[in-house]
Amino acid sequence: MSCQHDCAKPPAFPRTIYNRPGLGAIDYRVGTYAVLRAYLLDRIDKRPELSGWTHRQADDPGIALLEGGAVVGDILTFYQQVYANEAFLRTTQWQESVFELVRLLGYRPAPGVGGLATFAAIVKGDGPIVIPAGFGFKVKLEGQDQQSEFESSDEVAAWPHLSEFRLYRPRLPERNITPAVAGNQLELKAVGGSTALSDIAALEIRPGDRIMLVPPSQMFDVTGTTYSLQQRSEILIVSDVKTLLDRVIVTFEGAITQSRGATVDAYLLGRSFRHFGHDAPPLTTVLSGNPQVASFNATRFTRRIWGNDNPSSNEANYYSPILREEMPLDKEVGDLAAGGALICEGAATFDGQPSEVPFIVVRAIVATRSDSLTWGNKSGGTTVVTLDQRLIANLSILNEVADIRKVRFHETLSPRLTLRAPTAWTSGGFTNTKLNFLGTLEEVWVLAGRQLMLKEDATGRTQQVAVLKDLPSLSGAVFPADARMWQIELDRAPEFTLEDFDEAEPAVIVYGNLVASTQGKSQSETVIGSGDARQQFQTFALPKDPLTFLLDRASSPPQVPELSIYVGGVLWNQVDMLFGNGTDDRVYVVRQDEEGKSLVQFGNGVMGSRLPSGRNNVTAVFRVGISATGVAAKDPQAAGKVDGLDKVRLPSAATGGAEAETAGTARVAAPGKMQSLGRLVSLSDFEAEALTIPGVSKARAYWSSLQGVPLIEVVVLTESGAESDLEFVRDTMAGFNRCRGPARHAIAVTGGVRQYLHIALTVGYDPARKPEDVERAVQQTLGIGTDDGLFSLSARMFGESAHVSQVIGRVQQADGVRWAEADAAQPIPLGSPPQIDPAMLAIPAIRFVRKTLICLRTRVLALDTSHFELNLVADDRQEACSR
Repeated sequence: MSCQHDCAKPPAFPRTIYNRPGLGAIDYRVGTYAVLRAYLLDRIDKRPELSGWTHRQADDPGIALLEGGAVVGDILTFYQQVYANEAFLRTTQWQESVFELVRLLGYRPAPGVGGLATFAAIVKGDGPIVIPAGFGFKVKLEGQDQQSEFESSDEVAAWPHLSEFRLYRPRLPERNITPAVAGNQLELKAVGGSTALSDIAALEIRPGDRIMLVPPSQMFDVTGTTYSLQQRSEILIVSDVKTLLDRVIVTFEGAITQSRGATVDAYLLGRSFRHFGHDAPPLTTVLSGNPQVASFNATRFTRRIWGNDNPSSNEANYYSPILREEMPLDKEVGDLAAGGALICEGAATFDGQPSEVPFIVVRAIVATRSDSLTWGNKSGGTTVVTLDQRLIANLSILNEVADIRKVRFHETLSPRLTLRAPTAWTSGGFTNTKLNFLGTLEEVWVLAGRQLMLKEDATGRTQQVAVLKDLPSLSGAVFPADARMWQIELDRAPEFTLEDFDEAEPAVIVYGNLVASTQGKSQSETVIGSGDARQQFQTFALPKDPLTFLLDRASSPPQVPELSIYVGGVLWNQVDMLFGNGTDDRVYVVRQDEEGKSLVQFGNGVMGSRLPSGRNNVTAVFRVGISATGVAAKDPQAAGKVDGLDKVRLPSAATGGAEAETAGTARVAAPGKMQSLGRLVSLSDFEAEALTIPGVSKARAYWSSLQGVPLIEVVVLTESGAESDLEFVRDTMAGFNRCRGPARHAIAVTGGVRQYLHIALTVGYDPARKPEDVERAVQQTLGIGTDDGLFSLSARMFGESAHVSQVIGRVQQADGVRWAEADAAQPIPLGSPPQIDPAMLAIPAIRFVRKTLICLRTRVLALDTSHFELNLVADDRQEACSR
């Protein structure tokens, strides 16, 4: 019947099913309760024999029966639609449906994987201890409810001095001592020629002490040396002494005034003396004749120092003879020790020099004696010091004569000291991989080839490095037995600045007793079943879950169970599939059911051997525990006891752990695997393979080039963001390309990061709604804290930009929102290297709206709650207009 105008239209039942391609859900219902009820009532109305049946309420048994049929039809059509959606991978909502569908494609969802952790052993005692392989650790990780258990992979020798220590940036070569460089500081390099730290530390220097800087004296000491003008000496007063590592830093009052070489000799000064007779009267009264007559002669203040000073006959009564090595002091002292050094300074004339020449030399005291001498009209007691050689020992200098009024002697209270300019360092980034270690030869020797963990004190940022083996060898080495600075070389440059390894305030702590461990607790050998040679494909469940799987770069798939199966005491081999194995091959496969239980299945006598009959003859040795990842919430504990093991640390985050593959990942990866037929051909094949690697959340493949050579760049986002996980992805993808790809082009795996945004919105909302409900709806539609929304990880692709209009459009669709305006929309600089923790990123000080939020191809746009600002405004315009 044609009805083009106002006549009633009959109910459309059954409704025609039509779904255009590419929808996320299938509409498969031919009718609902309302449609079915209307259709049945319409049929009644059109039957002439039922024209008298006009009551349509449910109190009529017939109408009640009809409505019951409509309810049944509504239920049946609902389940038809559900079943239809669950039959297709794109539209299914149930995890079990996803897994059943992908299994039809031959795709097996990846099991949960155990994490990797590197523990640091803190050891006490005097010698090393051995931490055996399989040694257990327990740690509570942040964000996880239960403790995770790990076991060491290899035996490790742990040393007390490597528990927690520091490394230091290399020092610049020694500089010449100048006033500008030294200022008022010098450093003690050696004591008595010894650079041993014990000798340097044994010297006591106190504030108020006097130190004399003694210039080189070869021109006066070594025969044959051509005379040159000697530098002046300096006497400095100590104001402060500080010991830092192997350096003794001496600070002086005032400042250093003389420029010198890289080092300068110095002595701690005691008493100072003058030459006997220096204060004699300028005129000497001479008595002569009979009767005696007094006359006055000028007092002689010169003394021959090239030979013995013997007075002439007319001076015999007024000047005492003095040997050339003898130095009479102006006072008597009884505590000058033989063997000590005496600093002698003065001025002399000698052949070849037109004027008086100053000199300063250091001589050893051979002996001392008390005596009484005469010089001019001065007579008195003195201490005569005998030196090991004359003042000017250079025999090329002739006829030297000294003025005793200018001669001074300084007692020394220390051996010869060697001082140098203050140590200097370069700053900024590392240009090489060298650092300094303070310790003995034996202590540095055990560092060769050792793994170290560098950890920044302030941020907790870590880096694992290895020490190269090119270190000093014990054999034939002649070095002090005590500690000193050694230069070591790492296998890579530290990801820190040189200032972080400062000697005064180091910011990086180093752990040297690293114990590489894998997650999983070993179970004792357990009976899992009895073999029956009559049965095919016997299957037994492991008694405890979850079974630990570890990633093995050489295996395909890379997840390898930590499981050993023994049948009658004989070890059988785990294989990926039974197909392809022979009748007598002792093999088994491991599978997980929907509940996550691990099942061990054996062959049927054609594809793998059947189990031999026996009671409780099938046993398993396995480990349990998966998905450990994150930093330690508190210090870990050792699960066993080793003498000398004091504490355990977890300096860096546990990585690599992952739960079993989710339905969302399998939904994306399985079709790609099916299309590739196990081969890597297209870019989508590489993306699909990358997504099958545990811990990879997102992947994107591009064509790229390096110096004109084409390569495939795969950008991946890992759950942990750790470099170790990225290294594993690189190795695994290289193996896939080598074994199942064309291997014509290299694969470069790049770590992707989330590009966090700062978004500030002013939103008008319906006053009838609660503000907190509106705020929650806005955050959900933007994907903040949810798996669905504009900026949720599942909704974004690498390199996918966004427009502010998309943000406004999504927000305006949220329940209770009437309008929205953008106050700020901008990317947040991530720094270098890019920061992956949103809590460490501050909102930019300058706010602006960027219409297009551009995203680099190695980044994924993301929005964190700490970077989102929402200003809610109640919009009552409609209510105002209605009044």
